[in-house]
Amino acid sequence: MKEEKIVLKEVVEAVNAIQDKKTERFIKEIIKAKKINVVGHGRSGYVASCFLMRLKHLGLKVSKQINKNDLLIVISGSGETKTILKKIKGVKSLIILLSINQKSLIGKKSDIIIGVKAKKSKQPLRSLFEQSCLIYLDAIVMRLMKEIKVNEKEMWERHD
Repeated sequence: MKEEKIVLKEVVEAVNAIQDKKTERFIKEIIKAKKINVVGHGRSGYVASCFLMRLKHLGLKVSKQINKNDLLIVISGSGETKTILKKIKGVKSLIILLSINQKSLIGKKSDIIIGVKAKKSKQPLRSLFEQSCLIYLDAIVMRLMKEIKVNEKEMWERHD
């Protein structure tokens, strides 16, 4: 089997394992949020930036600051990232965590945990987790487009 087939197979399995019930709640919380912040560190931080950008393209209110009563989406494979733990200390926002480790320190502070089954992989480090999150979050954007009735043309108008 070629490496790219291994990667694709692993990502499909990881994304398919995410609970539909959690996805539905995730989408509802995004829609009702006044402002949304997405954080991650390292490669997960790049995934967070990609998702935040798409939320902005959808016309949703996004923020780089974590403010009281905003929705905070955290992407952390370990759920133990020290820089994120510092950022969320004392935060009075709804926290949604995407993580491999549902019993983590960040998980204990989260209101919703979306478990990403990306532990066993032939890929290096946390590649499977980061890829799975990016694909999953892009699918969330597609659902949001339908739910809030935003088309691609409107998204391009907000693209910078």
